[in-house]
Amino acid sequence: MEVWQAPKQSWPAVLVGMLIRWRAELALTAVTIVVLVWLDGRTNTVVMWLIVGGTLGVVAVLPWSRRFVLARFWCVLDRHRLRTCLRMAKIRTMNLDGALPFLLWARPTKTGERVWMWTRAGSSADDLENVLGYIAPACYARSARLHRVRSLSTLVAVELVRRDPLERPQAIRSPLARLSARMQGHNVTAEGSEPITAATVTPLPVRQDTPAAGTGTKAAKTTTKKAAVPEQSARPSVVVNGEDLSDYID
Repeated sequence: MEVWQAPKQSWPAVLVGMLIRWRAELALTAVTIVVLVWLDGRTNTVVMWLIVGGTLGVVAVLPWSRRFVLARFWCVLDRHRLRTCLRMAKIRTMNLDGALPFLLWARPTKTGERVWMWTRAGSSADDLENVLGYIAPACYARSARLHRVRSLSTLVAVELVRRDPLERPQAIRSPLARLSARMQGHNVTAEGSEPITAATVTPLPVRQDTPAAGTGTKAAKTTTKKAAVPEQSARPSVVVNGEDLSDYID
């Protein structure tokens, strides 16, 4: 049984591919050499290394700069690890000429990184979807997902998930909570900030002369006759010091 082998590429193509893959490392190395030469020409060696060490210390101490550097580090590492994984998968991700998909760029996300890829002729996004189980451990990630572009089937993105923001043990801070705490500290009373209390409900008195349900016609007639009697005639008059106070007494 003949084993399939990928054809060998020419050295210019290999050199261009290496320059593209290692562009971030080469650019960082070039900038570091230029900065060290510039500092060495204007200061002594001790001051130069103090500046370099202080800069690295500040980057490591500040949270936002540390997160920025770590996110870019994982992006660069993902591109190398992803290419190695696809190369080891061989015919499952290569076309018949032995060409791998182009790794365009990598960007950090809230859950990990996203690597954009361009599939070549002879390969498709389905081939990449079949090896997602190998991509996740190769990139030291929790899981890997494939994002397809509807308008262009050759452009896909591999989503590497490293963390879940919803698994944080501490509560998510809200700006409304800080605002309410500040208002309570200054005893500021604004419109609509009073607490809502339950209203006091007073039951209405039930009249005793109301006829009960199910009584006969005779009881209804008796009640009607009692209601027809004027209320003032049923009340006794109360006279105090020659004045009639029956209208003021309920």
